[in-house]
Amino acid sequence: MRAWIGFIAALWAFALHPTGAQTAFAAEPASACGIPSDIHDGWAMTSPEKQGMNARLLCTMDDGITGGKLANVDDVVVIRHGVLVYERYYNYPHQLNFDATTRHDGYSMTKSVVSLLVGIAMDRGLIKDMDAPVAAYFPDNADLRMPGKDPITLRHLLMMSAGLGSSTAPGVAFAYDNGETELIGAILNKVTGNAVDVLARENIFEPLGIKDVGWDQDPLSGVATSAYGLSLRPRDWAKIGQLVLNRGVWEGRQIVSGSWVDQSTAEHIKTEEPLAYGYQWWLGRSLDGEREIRWIAARGFNSQKIIVIPALDMVVVINPSRRSKNMVGPELELLDRYIIPATFKD
Repeated sequence: MRAWIGFIAALWAFALHPTGAQTAFAAEPASACGIPSDIHDGWAMTSPEKQGMNARLLCTMDDGITGGKLANVDDVVVIRHGVLVYERYYNYPHQLNFDATTRHDGYSMTKSVVSLLVGIAMDRGLIKDMDAPVAAYFPDNADLRMPGKDPITLRHLLMMSAGLGSSTAPGVAFAYDNGETELIGAILNKVTGNAVDVLARENIFEPLGIKDVGWDQDPLSGVATSAYGLSLRPRDWAKIGQLVLNRGVWEGRQIVSGSWVDQSTAEHIKTEEPLAYGYQWWLGRSLDGEREIRWIAARGFNSQKIIVIPALDMVVVINPSRRSKNMVGPELELLDRYIIPATFKD
């Protein structure tokens, strides 16, 4: 695996340096029970009731979090029918306090943004074949000519099945590996001439009105990382989710093709139950009584989540700082016990 890390760092040596992160400005925190703050970032806002949600149940969740009976989370943001209906920030002793204008690390949620960039590159004909060998992008690199590596394709990288850190043949099994996403970023740089932070700023963030962005740089190459490192305001993470929910459309403009959104968020490989994986997006399900609710998610370390629920026309963002027991829960308890049921009850 070290050889791959060295190879990826070498690929970035010629790349552009990313711009610095902007500083967030303080604002008044949202009031009790999740009434959103107006920070003039483009979101329409209404009460939950106007979008068919039970505010009392959301307030019960709020009480449980503040009372320490539910998961320790820094923020919960709920979008219904394209409208911001609930926004709450929670402060704890001895850690950074958050509000609507504070960026939150997304960690591996960065991977899902990189997936959108692949779709944009394909839409523009810069990537023509996901099944071409990765070695074709870097014909002069000897590391990619090692035995057993030529069959690796961009599709394998997108679905985390390239087997870079194991002896498994490409396409056979899911094996989560940051190096595979970094290699996707190197391909994007090769075909566009720009690193992922520049591509995202020009093609996603600017159209969505996302201005306060932080992105870590690789310490060896000085170029923005692809597998992690992006930080956005929670409401801006929600814009990424809404873009996916809208099949790539934002305010009437097609940012990425609907066909790519459909393809990248479809199940391509099994992971540990009950989850599956698309192209840098996770797929899961929740139960509300006997009804199964399927969702799409960007996930990151410490259980960061953008959860896109097409059947409910809903996007949920949950950002914790404290490490959870596992990468699925307990934050999904908030979704399953409170947020989803709030859409079905008076």
